[in-house]
Amino acid sequence: MCGIAALLGDLPSDQIETSLRGMLDAQAHRGPDDSGSVLIPTGGAMLGLGNHRLAIQDISPLGHQPMRNEKTGDVLVYNGEIYNAPELKEILQSAGHRFCGHSDTEVLLRGYEEWGIDCLDRLRGMFAFALWDARRSRLVIARDHFGIKPLYYAKGKSWIACASEVQALTHCGLMAAEVDRRALAGYLAYGGVQEPLTIIANVFTLPRGSWKEFDATGKVTGGGKYWEFPQLRRSAEVQPLSEIVEEGRVLLQKAIKRHLLSDVRIGVFLSGGLDSTAILGLARDREEEHPLEAFTVSFPDRPDDDECEVAQATAARFASPFNKCQVSDSTALRWMADALARIDQPSMDGFNTYVVARAAREQGIVVALSGLGGDEMFGGYNLFRRVPRTYNFMSWLNPLPQRLRKAASTFATAFTSQVVKGKAEEILVADPGLIGIYFHYRRLLSDSNLAAMGLNAKDLDLSEDFQLRECRYEDCYVPGDHVASVGRLDSSFYLQNILLRDSDVFGMANSLEIRVPFLGRDLTEWAFGLPGNVLLPRGAPQKYLLRKMCASVYTKTQLKQPKRGFALPFAAWLQGPLRELMEKNLRSLRLSGLLDPRGIDLLRKMFDAEPNGPAWSRIWALVVLGSWLQKQQRLTPSGSA
Repeated sequence: MCGIAALLGDLPSDQIETSLRGMLDAQAHRGPDDSGSVLIPTGGAMLGLGNHRLAIQDISPLGHQPMRNEKTGDVLVYNGEIYNAPELKEILQSAGHRFCGHSDTEVLLRGYEEWGIDCLDRLRGMFAFALWDARRSRLVIARDHFGIKPLYYAKGKSWIACASEVQALTHCGLMAAEVDRRALAGYLAYGGVQEPLTIIANVFTLPRGSWKEFDATGKVTGGGKYWEFPQLRRSAEVQPLSEIVEEGRVLLQKAIKRHLLSDVRIGVFLSGGLDSTAILGLARDREEEHPLEAFTVSFPDRPDDDECEVAQATAARFASPFNKCQVSDSTALRWMADALARIDQPSMDGFNTYVVARAAREQGIVVALSGLGGDEMFGGYNLFRRVPRTYNFMSWLNPLPQRLRKAASTFATAFTSQVVKGKAEEILVADPGLIGIYFHYRRLLSDSNLAAMGLNAKDLDLSEDFQLRECRYEDCYVPGDHVASVGRLDSSFYLQNILLRDSDVFGMANSLEIRVPFLGRDLTEWAFGLPGNVLLPRGAPQKYLLRKMCASVYTKTQLKQPKRGFALPFAAWLQGPLRELMEKNLRSLRLSGLLDPRGIDLLRKMFDAEPNGPAWSRIWALVVLGSWLQKQQRLTPSGSA
């Protein structure tokens, strides 16, 4: 796992070197084990490639980057893990390729030599890379099928730069770090910036499952997508349930086994839930001398939220070494300042990930397996029921006049919070369709909240959902299958724009590689090809199919328990130990000029009126934004594009 950077353009070599160093220094936390950089003349231009490395496979100097193919002159910097590297290496060796070490970086470099850009379709893993194709004088950048690993890029008049973090690009000294108001609106609307935008204007995310190619002047010369959601199987193509269950179990077990590839200590984030239990239970065939360790965060100050006892019993059932990571409220609060300082883009949901990543890293673990993706793939959220139900209800309610719809909303939410009342009214008045209903349920701030802050979708040339008009996720909609549609929407939106990004940023902030077996390509293609009535039949419990696939690893108690999220007491903290931080960051945000202070004050009043309701998350999103802005003002060098 690494932090990578590349800069190509018609610039003096000393400027390329200085800018590259700035980008690498901003990502030093991503790779404490090794670093390297190289400058390559490219005719009238210059290329700089560099990385900071967290060594996982082939921790010897043979895994050093940038890595050069001496035969072709190609040079690669790469972040991620290719789990089928051993199989690909055998294929390449049979084709006559020779290897110096056993790193997956070298496999990727030789694979590109053999197959060109078509190598992407053969890779099974998480990755982002920049490769100089010396034979064609082209810079190729690419990202894994599901966007597990990030890659950001920015373009000037005669240069192209890319890096693993947005903040690295703001440290290249070639561009002004100005906030993109479209991304700002998206962050406040949903709690995370939506790709391909980033919080910085003119810095973009390379879409998942895609690649781009640039010539020596930074001009785009090629690109495309190599992965998309599979077509949904027709009912006649679906096998008996017993065959589906067995097929899914084999694919999940294969994905887990692949994710155990490592030359360093590896563990699993273990809770009392179904996803992490499945990973640990299906990984039992790992070599006895290197058992998969279990790491569970324990909260001694909040015993009702502590899953340590259940997790320890699970680890004992599978003869896995158990590591209890105790995190008191005072410890978590002490870590808060560091987490906010490490944030790359504002995220209202990232501190949970920081806590588990830091707790595990302090136990000496370098690689951790996470159950991320299980909820989105197998129907683990209430949204899988709520969105279709609301859609069906709206189909009945839409013919009524708007006045009557508003009255129905008022009656249905009479005893709920102001946040819930506002969300219900907006859904009933808007008549948004299935995709729109999904986005309304995922909304953090309402249209009226955003308008009070001076953010209007029409003025920003965004859709009514505060999305880029060309990127409204229509490809996720499966006509006639609402469950499958919600799964694809949640994977493309919530998982992509918040959970995976937080996992990368806050894992790497602690020099910890977080792996997600549920998002292995073969498994995702299989699961997203299944109709919704197979994944989650009407009346069945959440994660119905996963429960069937992994029935042998679950206890009866686990199968009966409701879903429990990992929640920290932010509402109480904002009223107590975080109150001073809240006041400071809200004050800074009011003075920034980005938002209308009246809108900030309106949310603050909502929180004061209902401090233990959902309004705390809206205030926390503002607190994180205020902290991020202060960090930018302190650290970002000025420059011009």
